Amino acid sequence: MKNLTYLTLLTTLAAFFSGCATTDSGNQVSSLPEWISSPHVEGGFASTQCVENNASMSVLKTKAAALARADIAKEISLNVNAMDKTFLSLAESVDGQAEGSSFESVSKQVTSQRLSGSRQVRTDFVKLPNGTDQLCVMVTLDPEKTKGLYDEIVGTSGRRVSAQTDSILWQEFKAHKAQQELDAELEKAR
Repeated sequence: MKNLTYLTLLTTLAAFFSGCATTDSGNQVSSLPEWISSPHVEGGFASTQCVENNASMSVLKTKAAALARADIAKEISLNVNAMDKTFLSLAESVDGQAEGSSFESVSKQVTSQRLSGSRQVRTDFVKLPNGTDQLCVMVTLDPEKTKGLYDEIVGTSGRRVSAQTDSILWQEFKAHKAQQELDAELEKAR
């Protein structure tokens, strides 16, 4: 019995200490400034991308900003996909029929037009945990432009949407981004 208790204690301590151990990848994320590891703008979209310091500042800045805009476009596409599924579900529950995909088909065109209104809000050279210097650029699409993007996607889709459905879709459009931010925060806490 005494040996079993001793073995249980050793196993528990080993599990505890292995759970407290950190990996290099965990340290890399936590040591970065928050504007890089978890870019955020309230009610809008944000992305920070970093590029290796191997060209002129203007080339690096253009490249990092383009990568950040592409990342925002990907986020918007995911949000539109979630919004489209919600719309289909709402339409099906109201009249018993499923309608074809409406928002996804116009979102890429509208998104690329609207992203021209995004702006670079932060640029800085950062020494990454692996020792390399990179230029990081944070790009945002502010809340007003985000709402405008949503309105344009709905309008261009040609679907008539009731005020209640519009409210639900707007919340879905924003909720997907909120879920991603929550996931990022949970990942940082690990």
